[in-house]
Amino acid sequence: MEPLIEQLRRYKQEQEKNLEDGEKILDISFYGKINLSKNDNDLSNEKQEEIYLVKKEIDGKIQLEFKANEGTIATIGEDNQVIITPQYKELINENEFLIQLQKIMPISLEKLEKLQKEEQQLKENALEEDMKENKQGTIKYKPNPKDAKIDMKSKITETKTFEDLVPEVKEKGIVDVRVRRIDQTKFEFIGIDKDGNQLELETLQQTEGTNPAQEVIEVNEDGSEVKKDTVMTMLKIKKGENEGRSNEGFTVTLGAYGIPEINYYRRDEAENKYTSIPVNLENTNQKIVQTDVQEYMEKGRNASVNDNIERAEQRIENSKKEKTVLENIDDDPYNDKVVEVDDTEILIRKAAKRCKINDIEGFKKRLENTKGDTIQEKIDNLEEEINEEYSRHNERTLA
Repeated sequence: MEPLIEQLRRYKQEQEKNLEDGEKILDISFYGKINLSKNDNDLSNEKQEEIYLVKKEIDGKIQLEFKANEGTIATIGEDNQVIITPQYKELINENEFLIQLQKIMPISLEKLEKLQKEEQQLKENALEEDMKENKQGTIKYKPNPKDAKIDMKSKITETKTFEDLVPEVKEKGIVDVRVRRIDQTKFEFIGIDKDGNQLELETLQQTEGTNPAQEVIEVNEDGSEVKKDTVMTMLKIKKGENEGRSNEGFTVTLGAYGIPEINYYRRDEAENKYTSIPVNLENTNQKIVQTDVQEYMEKGRNASVNDNIERAEQRIENSKKEKTVLENIDDDPYNDKVVEVDDTEILIRKAAKRCKINDIEGFKKRLENTKGDTIQEKIDNLEEEINEEYSRHNERTLA
């Protein structure tokens, strides 16, 4: 989190250099990289820009501006509508830009700094209390705003929750599990019983070595992205079905605001290769993991994950310009065929991409019920409809 805080602080300082009398920067939010494309079907016209939302106070009034390196892309009006600036009207596709904003959880400098202060205060308080134990030798769990909270009721695979995968949870009467960062690459899973006592999860053991980095095939929450990534932190499950092996466990990375993000992994024993899917958390805004993603990791369906890993690696290798998705690497080989598309299909797929909709068939069905004399009119009207849906959502969010 520290590098991002410094990045946002530097950006805020740069913006403050251009302020006029009566103006003040209240907050900076980071949206990451967003695709900016013209109103055509030429992919070569697309580019990525880092987008910031600058919250200003001008003579006592609040003004919100979306900024990129080249200037102000859009503002938010008094009615909470996003207004593209004139110089960008012809340079970017407005619907595509708005849909991307809807899909992103921005990271606020103000909130980052607040979390940093809270964490420091908790550390200071803990200096006096950490070593205090009651007569039973137990330690009360002390909340930390940066602890990730495992969703204990939600299934991780098609049939198993966290307590099913880690039998120690039931054995010790653990009702809550948090994940906390210890240092740069180390994390701990904290069990909490019904009385609020902190219990160690002994069956989760962090893998060690001179080079702990491990390449993992990662599937995101809805299966719309499959990629190969390097993880630095892996904790294997030592007991239960995994007794004597290291074929399943969890990977942990730092997410937004310094809160850990957790994936469940399975290992192909023969090839020593790994694949993983996200674990649902209760205290973040991550998407819910979809059923088909959970099925991908289910042992009852896939006793060995070797076939899935091989398909994923091949797809990633052959898809340098296109995103690999789950449907291309599951157990149905007929999903792997190349589909030839005509000009109309290209228009539809391009529009679905602008709207960030991965379900092409669902987009087509909605398009059939949209008014318009030509396919282009139907696409324009549907994009406008989706844009209005986003605007209503944005209005509720900003209210």
